[in-house]
Formats: sequence, structure tokens, C-alpha cells
Amino acid sequence: MHLIIGGRYSGKRAYALTLFPEGVQVLICDLAREQPEAVTEAGLAINLQEAVRTLLRRDTDATEFFTARLERLRHSVLVGDEVGSGVVPVDPFERLWRDETGFLYQMLAREAERVDRVWAGIPTRLKG
Repeated sequence: MHLIIGGRYSGKRAYALTLFPEGVQVLICDLAREQPEAVTEAGLAINLQEAVRTLLRRDTDATEFFTARLERLRHSVLVGDEVGSGVVPVDPFERLWRDETGFLYQMLAREAERVDRVWAGIPTRLKG
């Protein structure tokens, strides 16, 4: 598993696509538009933070959800926006979403073979 994190519109998806061999068609799962269950079918899953939001609305623990699917994600590239910087939201749900997204990223980073942070289109390896 390869985890990529970074700010919104920082070049994460473009970088992730360079990780696949040229000419290979990669199935992309956009978790802002698809249900979280679709993550296991894709080679590249983007917007992890939105899967957390969806799962919270279902009253489902996101870390448990992804832990149960780890073996099927071992060869995937997972991409998520950093959500922990900036002003802490006033809304309780938004604070919970932010916390749970951070907990998920920590678990995925522990399990990932490689972790990169992308800023301004430049990847920095954090692990692997």
C-alpha cells in the first residue's frame, strides 16, 4: 500500500498517477463520489477524507472499516487531503470528522509500505 497525503490541490493525484506504468489503465475510485466499499476495487483511491465523512454519517468507524479491508488494499495507492491544519471547526460533526480522518491516516501510515506527502506538486517520502 502506498499512502499519499497533502493539502487540497497540491498535486497528489498527478503524482499518484506517475506511480503506475505508462500505458496501464488504472481504475480510480473517487470517494467524494463513490461509496467507501468501492475502495477495494480500485488501483488508486482518492479523497479518503470523504470516505470518513460518509462512514461517520452511517455511524461506522472508519478505521475499523479500512482495517477490515487492509489485505485487499495492500497493492493500492490511497490519497487523502490533510484536514488537521488550520482553525478547529465549531461544528461538533466537523471536529469529529477531522479527528477520525487523522486516526485513519495514522493507521494507514503504519500499515503502508510507503508514505509520501505532496506539497506544491513535490513529493516528499515520509516512509519506505
